Amino acid sequence: MYKTTLKNIYISSLALRGSSPEEMIERAINNNWALEFSSGMPYRADMENLYMKAAIKRMPHNYFPAPETDFVLNLASINDEIRKKSIEHCKKGLYLAKHSLAPFFSAHSGFCIDPDPNELGKKIQFSAGFNKEKNKELFIGSVKEILKTADELEIDFLAENNVIGAFNLTDNAINPLLCCNAEEIKWLFDTIKHIRFGLLLDTAHLKVTCNTLHIDIDKEFNILKPFIKGIHHSDNDGFTDDNQPMKKDYWFLPYLKQYADSVHVIEVKDIADDIINNQIKLLQPNGC
Repeated sequence: MYKTTLKNIYISSLALRGSSPEEMIERAINNNWALEFSSGMPYRADMENLYMKAAIKRMPHNYFPAPETDFVLNLASINDEIRKKSIEHCKKGLYLAKHSLAPFFSAHSGFCIDPDPNELGKKIQFSAGFNKEKNKELFIGSVKEILKTADELEIDFLAENNVIGAFNLTDNAINPLLCCNAEEIKWLFDTIKHIRFGLLLDTAHLKVTCNTLHIDIDKEFNILKPFIKGIHHSDNDGFTDDNQPMKKDYWFLPYLKQYADSVHVIEVKDIADDIINNQIKLLQPNGC
């Protein structure tokens, strides 16, 4: 077993941006961290091999490893090629998770539109309408196909809640992203009841979504509680999901003890090792 003092806390590669993958692994070794290899790491032909041989506790997430030709992972796309590539990417993620002894592989819930890769996290430009019920149907089909592989490998697959900022609502206030709020997330897990399927709750996504849609975050969380198998932790101002460090007023701290045995990922962006370790110290006394 790899050396780490953290039973169930991982550090996202997002926190280590600017370092090469080799430097990320070295920083993890020096600090006894477990590492989540996530989106944002550039394509390298040897990235999968590098991940598999890394001498650290690790797991893959979402758009990792990045393919040679960029695309936006979208399990609800009406574009057959994008949807099939997204499904195959998730199947590969499950394989990497299984063979690196990771607890699961996770990916973002689907979109009703296919944004440009450069638009992610920003205002998404789209003009054509969409049929949300059709996208939901396609999303369900994609998840069911991925779960066949999850069953074969005996590894969990988690869907992450999307985030909707006010700037990405349509002109008539329609949300083009799936599974941002509790109503749609509950729909997903009511539709697919599977022992290997769960929710990766991104607390920062939920904070922005609740502010955008003017809904109560504690009420939303209480609906989501039964589905949560992992948690992404970061903070923001409620308007933009910018992966800021958590402070003592972090909204999710009172709930942490309920998830002492869950997997926790610190997904704060571009921070030094001492700040990462302080973020760990904030979570540990509260139940991690």
